[in-house]
Amino acid sequence: MNRIDRLTAIMLKLQSKRHVTIDDISDHFDISERTVFRDIKALGEAGVPIGFEKEKGYFIVEGYYIPPVMFTKEEAGAILLAGKLLERQGDKSLVDQFENALTKVRAVLKNTQKDYVQDLEKYIEIVSPSIPVEKAFPDLFLNDIKNALVSHQVLSFEYYANYSDTYSSREVEPLGICHYANHWHLIAFCRMRNGVRDFRTDRITKLQLLDQHFDPSLRDDFKEHIFVRQMQQDVSEIKILFAKKVARIIGDQRYYYGFIDEKKTEAGVEMTFMVGECEYFARWLLMFTDSAQILNSPELENQMQQLIEKLTCHYSPVFS
Repeated sequence: MNRIDRLTAIMLKLQSKRHVTIDDISDHFDISERTVFRDIKALGEAGVPIGFEKEKGYFIVEGYYIPPVMFTKEEAGAILLAGKLLERQGDKSLVDQFENALTKVRAVLKNTQKDYVQDLEKYIEIVSPSIPVEKAFPDLFLNDIKNALVSHQVLSFEYYANYSDTYSSREVEPLGICHYANHWHLIAFCRMRNGVRDFRTDRITKLQLLDQHFDPSLRDDFKEHIFVRQMQQDVSEIKILFAKKVARIIGDQRYYYGFIDEKKTEAGVEMTFMVGECEYFARWLLMFTDSAQILNSPELENQMQQLIEKLTCHYSPVFS
């Protein structure tokens, strides 16, 4: 990147945040701190009003705005792809907001770039299993949750517990959100349980932002909670030998069952999984019948035998 492009990029970075540290700029552009000082000085001499606060970093004085920056067609295409993925992973409110943002991006594109994005959209399709939405959950609440996270507001909602088929009223202090196991999860301090809990956002209903605020510094880091939760899970390493013809068609579904590694052998493809619930994994493995061989888990073999016995009993003809 030449210096002119870097100076423009530094201006954009300064405008994107309230404060930007020297380390942020140095790491992002892979330049020395001395070069950062020179670039900031050059921007100041060019008329960009840049201030500095100790322990916070550089900032552009409020009221100064950089003229709109043109996107390249590749950047606009990347935004389009992200929007397509969001349609499958986000709630309706987020999708609508992204569509509005994409419209604004399109508005500043050159005509040739608009044509590129419009043509590209014809050739993009995200295919995933269609998951029916329960009437009890007409919408997700990621938009309200993200607002509560930034403003440190207490949330009130009803939460559906799948294991007991019941609802409970909760008041929580939202600490963060994360996406795993194909769902968004709210990590929050639950006042009813007096501890940090994990709530699947698609099981939340009747959510409200209360006129109450909390101090997040008094709570543990939500990322630490996620790490500890993963470490505490009782998981075991299981190796399965799949026939080559089956291994080719398993595809991405293996990632839903703890897949971590594979290696090809003369007998087939040996895949390694980190498994928590043995029965859940066994029910998936059953679909491959004699094309899958368990290599190292007597517990899983026993679970498979139990399932097979149940199936045999269930489908055996009844003679009177």
